[in-house]
Amino acid sequence: MVSKTTITLDLLSAQNVTWERLARVTKSNNIGSAYLFYGPPGAGKEGLAIKFAQLMNCNDGDSQVCNICPSCVRFNQLQHEKLKIIVPLPTPKKNTKNSESKTDFVLDNYTQCISKKAQDLLFKIQIPKANRILIQSIRELRRSLYLKNDPAGRNIVLILDAHLLSAGQAEAANALLKILEEPPENTTLVLVADYKELLLQTIISRCQQIAIPRLPNDFILAWLIDHNLNAEDAKFITGLSRGNIHQARNLSSRPVEDIINLMQSLVQTVISQDPDKWRTFTQTYGKLASQNLTEFNYHFSLVTLWFREAYLLRKGLRSDFIGTSLQSDFILFNESFPRADLTAISFCLEDTLEAIPQNLYMPLILTNFLLDIQKYLHG
Repeated sequence: MVSKTTITLDLLSAQNVTWERLARVTKSNNIGSAYLFYGPPGAGKEGLAIKFAQLMNCNDGDSQVCNICPSCVRFNQLQHEKLKIIVPLPTPKKNTKNSESKTDFVLDNYTQCISKKAQDLLFKIQIPKANRILIQSIRELRRSLYLKNDPAGRNIVLILDAHLLSAGQAEAANALLKILEEPPENTTLVLVADYKELLLQTIISRCQQIAIPRLPNDFILAWLIDHNLNAEDAKFITGLSRGNIHQARNLSSRPVEDIINLMQSLVQTVISQDPDKWRTFTQTYGKLASQNLTEFNYHFSLVTLWFREAYLLRKGLRSDFIGTSLQSDFILFNESFPRADLTAISFCLEDTLEAIPQNLYMPLILTNFLLDIQKYLHG
């Protein structure tokens, strides 16, 4: 088991260009009121944001957090009085009999997730059925920020999955905009987003933007091996993960054979013209998108990976599936669909994943997705 300190140091090293930039900002004492950390999912953005917040309040650090001063100790527990963390939550239902117990359930989940995040900065906080940043969260934040507080240290607000600010009617985004327009003194907001394009342009323009690239494969491979995966499976899953530590964590908990079987089944459904399969697919995944976003993303990522590997083999490039039972599937696919526009299919998959945070009607989105796949398969 890798210690938290080791994971942290590895993450900062893996994203050393970004971390050095953040350290220079802190050292110069020219800290902005708002930052936007954006980049592909699973790139370590949240961990970097937390360490940036910690460095801004470290009593002894210069370009690195000291991890031993009282402020750092509290930050390492994510229990610092200067730190507020806002995450997506389930949309509350009014006038329901069990509303109080559901609130307690969400609070318990949030507390447990924060505790896990403190132990592992690469852990992804996901509350069941959470689908947006609630306007209530932003209103409470506004009230707390403008209260008179201790001038020592810097107030830090982390908004994780900030692209979900714009979900629904974008009420939370508009409420946050008022804070960004008149930022409180001695306060820095850090928005962390997988999909920058879903944020209001007026919010983006008020943030200093920090682009964060994918994690290097060496980091993913080392993490998998340190978490007791054998070298062969770790190498295979590293190739599938494409620098996404959340994807790597998810895949590492499943037998490789099961991953391959699920991938084959999904692709067969997607490229088929069977209306019964389509009906089952849209119903199943329309429901899954609202109930278990992690599992939905996992399934769709497998489809994305399959078409990526088919493209690589078609172009004669290196593929992580050479020598596996899928290699013959790719050969047969490329022979059956020689005119398939695999690039367009990849964009189609990305558009489908980006539709989820916008709370669009998923069965319709998925039906259009299947229709588009048929169009692109035949050139």
